[in-house]
Amino acid sequence: MLYRLSMLKRLNKCFLTLKVSLRQLFIFSVLIALSMAAQSASPEHNILITYQNSPGLLHGFSQQLINNLQKNIVRAGFKTHLLTLDPDNLETQKLNGYPLIIAVGSNATRALLSADINTPILSVLMPRHLAEKLRKQYPKRKNWSSLLIDQPVERQFHLITSITGRPQKTGVLIGPYTKYLKKSLKKSAKKSRHTLTTRYVKNAEELTKSLKALARKSNILLTLPDPVIYNKNTIRGILLLSYRKKLPVIGFSKAYVKAGAIAAVYSQPNQISKQTISIIKRFFKKHFFKRKEYHPKNFSVALNKKVARSLGISLPEKSLIIKRIKLAEKHK
Repeated sequence: MLYRLSMLKRLNKCFLTLKVSLRQLFIFSVLIALSMAAQSASPEHNILITYQNSPGLLHGFSQQLINNLQKNIVRAGFKTHLLTLDPDNLETQKLNGYPLIIAVGSNATRALLSADINTPILSVLMPRHLAEKLRKQYPKRKNWSSLLIDQPVERQFHLITSITGRPQKTGVLIGPYTKYLKKSLKKSAKKSRHTLTTRYVKNAEELTKSLKALARKSNILLTLPDPVIYNKNTIRGILLLSYRKKLPVIGFSKAYVKAGAIAAVYSQPNQISKQTISIIKRFFKKHFFKRKEYHPKNFSVALNKKVARSLGISLPEKSLIIKRIKLAEKHK
């Protein structure tokens, strides 16, 4: 009996010792894992996300994108830092300490390009016309690429065909910020068998006259993000006049569809973030960008079925439209 009690005490002591050892082993394993994680996010994989404070930047779309970028970059095995840029007080030494900088928006991009830094820059949420302007302004800047917010021109024509079932007489108003797209529009229209009519609008005073002339030769209006033509002061008038002329409008954003356009292709923050991660991964493998400019790869479709019905148009479901566009792009 005494022997059994003695054995039980010894076993209990061994069990407690083993329990402590296992706990220590577990803690040690966790510390090793944390150490390895810290090493995987080494300085050469630190990414700086920059933005410049401006009205509305950290609200809605931009804020969602920044949040998505931070989460997805960390998931991809990189470490991120967030920095608000002050153009009048740029810490160039600090900026040069990163292997890659992501600039959110055109203001942050402009500030970085004007600074004396050699760090590669990937711009996101970049309007196409501003990317073109900055390329001309900083022609010697190397290792800078932009993920544009604008959809490819040919995708817009595929959208029209997908929702109407056939190529159309497509009208486009071109302004000072989009006149360089005229050749691309002609090429894409010809390839997708659309009949293209364009009118150049120099200023807001010419807008009504140009739109009326375009409506006589077109049965659908394709809009492009040109701030001279489409802005908060003109959007309502354009939509009302187009509606009176029975001219359906293809918007360039989800907001434009809510305002009265019948459809638009656009990219959501998570879609832009996903493509950004893909570009980053390739950059760290090759140490250079594959392209100077990237168009959005993934996209969504916004529809205004109420306005479309009032114009006698029955819109297909979003999933079918997206499928048709992707099929057209696959066989381009």
